[in-house]
Amino acid sequence: MTYLTSEFRDRVSAVASRYIEPIAERTTLLTQVSSPTGDEAARAKLLSDILAEEAYESVAVDELSDVTARIAGADRSKTLLLAAHIDTVFPHSADATVKREGNRLHAPGVGDNTISVAAVTLVKRLFDELAIVPEVDILVTGNVGEEGLGDLRGMRAVVDAHPEIGGAIALEGHSLGSVTHVGVGSRRLEVTFNGPGGHSWGAFGRPSAIHAAANAVSRLDGMDLPTDPKTTLNVGIFEGGISVNTIAPQARLVIDMRSVEQASLETLVTRVDGVLAAAESSEIKVDVRIVGNRPAGRLPHDTGVAGVAAKALSLLGLEPIFHPSSTDANIPISRNIPSACIGLAGGGNVHREDEFIDLDPVPIGLTQLILVTLESARQLRAGTL
Repeated sequence: MTYLTSEFRDRVSAVASRYIEPIAERTTLLTQVSSPTGDEAARAKLLSDILAEEAYESVAVDELSDVTARIAGADRSKTLLLAAHIDTVFPHSADATVKREGNRLHAPGVGDNTISVAAVTLVKRLFDELAIVPEVDILVTGNVGEEGLGDLRGMRAVVDAHPEIGGAIALEGHSLGSVTHVGVGSRRLEVTFNGPGGHSWGAFGRPSAIHAAANAVSRLDGMDLPTDPKTTLNVGIFEGGISVNTIAPQARLVIDMRSVEQASLETLVTRVDGVLAAAESSEIKVDVRIVGNRPAGRLPHDTGVAGVAAKALSLLGLEPIFHPSSTDANIPISRNIPSACIGLAGGGNVHREDEFIDLDPVPIGLTQLILVTLESARQLRAGTL
């Protein structure tokens, strides 16, 4: 029997309507423990304590600070992953104090992605109130390394450690109504140009690392890139030199390449590698280091977890918005595991210290989450996901 019925929707909605305050309290608690990418241990400890208090099974923290725990299902041989990343883009120095104005919370990282982590901690309580046992095990994770140069290392580690995962839902705090079934892949390179240096007058004629880097950037900028599949290139950092009257001995670039198709991304990487190789000479050396490697992938929008999410949103009176993005779902999507990333609520100023999240959509977002989780688990057990 499907969980995507108006009767069950109303039953879940009645319970979820009481969760604005629990979500607000837990979001506030978690947000105020800062968790920059690469240094998530303090929030991981808090999250593991919360999950234990909520009676999740098998609470564990790995060496990366990924937190995992289980909700026992009727069929324990299969597992559905429910993921919410615990890292944020903000350093420990950012003021993480949560300020509340009515049903709006203000703080850096409050919506991306702390409210989702709070929601994951309350899923078991919602199941218990509904007197529902999911049809397969639900493995929940507060994973690290989703933002920036975190390179999805947390999600990779969790999926690698649990080969029994047969479906995955990634949860993001903003953009209720969105369904991501296409993972935007990326390759990020840190490129260092080294030259001989010297005085700008006395050693004039020696090659400059900055000039060599600038010529390479000019060639990269002149590339024709496909619009279908959408494929992009950006030099986001360019720095180097010592002084105005010194031939630059070093320059550094950070290059971001993206595509919705892995083959197109690999083609672009090959072309960029060629430009960088051509920049080398007897006096200019180019060192290339990969600092990010996110796989692209694509799953159908009308079947699997994405199809379940779309039907759940329609049942809630929302039009599903399908769009490609780079999220934790990239990892299972790239491995053809039925997966999608969905939104929980709405807010604004993402990746700014004045970020905010609105609590009014939380009951709908939680209802969606419960419907998608239970129906995906049902289909996974039945072999139809």
